[in-house]
Amino acid sequence: MNQSKKVAEGAMMIAILMVMLVASMLPVLSLITIITLPVPFIFYVKRHGMKAGLIMTLAVAIISTLLMSLIMLPIVFVAAAGGIFVGYAMSKGNTAYETLAQGTFGFLVGMLLAFVFSQTLMDVNIVTEYRNMVEESVNMSASMVESVNPSLNEEELEALQETQINLFQQLIPTFMVVLALIIAFLSQWITYKLLNRIEKEKFSFPPFRQLQFPSSVIWLYLLALILSLIGFEEGSTMDFGAQNLLMIVGMALSLQGLSFVFYFSYIKKISKAVPILIVVATILFPGFLLYFVRILGIIDIGFRLRERLK
Repeated sequence: MNQSKKVAEGAMMIAILMVMLVASMLPVLSLITIITLPVPFIFYVKRHGMKAGLIMTLAVAIISTLLMSLIMLPIVFVAAAGGIFVGYAMSKGNTAYETLAQGTFGFLVGMLLAFVFSQTLMDVNIVTEYRNMVEESVNMSASMVESVNPSLNEEELEALQETQINLFQQLIPTFMVVLALIIAFLSQWITYKLLNRIEKEKFSFPPFRQLQFPSSVIWLYLLALILSLIGFEEGSTMDFGAQNLLMIVGMALSLQGLSFVFYFSYIKKISKAVPILIVVATILFPGFLLYFVRILGIIDIGFRLRERLK
């Protein structure tokens, strides 16, 4: 009985995924389907385990290739890897933030598989495509800068463009982590809502004020700072790794700082509007506020400010 139920549910999930993959070919729906495609994988793996999820992934890959084309496989890889990691974490009863961390890692694995597949079998260089997009964006920005400040000569503009292009290209891993985190969060949140409605579960993300990173994050940040100050040869592997490590750990500490702002407001019974305005201001004016928030995150972890407030 359980086996027949597993097969029936698997067939239903595959049918749903096929409809979603067809919808992903439409520009209007593609953004929505990227976020929702992992959800059937999460459902199935949570209920029937990782092995069943891998078999379903294989079936989806074969059917999508036969009915559509090979171009669907990278999308399937990303959705399946992220969904399997999230579903497995949920089946083990992990906390929401632990599940989010594992889901982010899963989506990164899927992105790497998609990259290798596109590079080897489809002869599509994603890095080159990304560089072309960045060049177009930087050229538009340069045109705006030139119109605002016509005193800049052509050599200065070219140097500015080359610097920005190289920076964006160096930070590809950071952008991948951020994108994986966003997709993991949204797909996990949608799954929580559906499970709560369909199966009367009580899944939810804890309040943002409860987000806390381990103290090892500070040591990682210190390591990244030291590596970035050593001054490796520009464009080298060590320079590439140091810049991305510094950026990723810095974002984690910034999240910690913002989390502390919400916690402080909660403890002191300050209006929720205040921390929300601080978040908005940090996004709009990152030049100064982001560093302040990051320092606050370091102090929160290092000196256990929350325990002192209690």
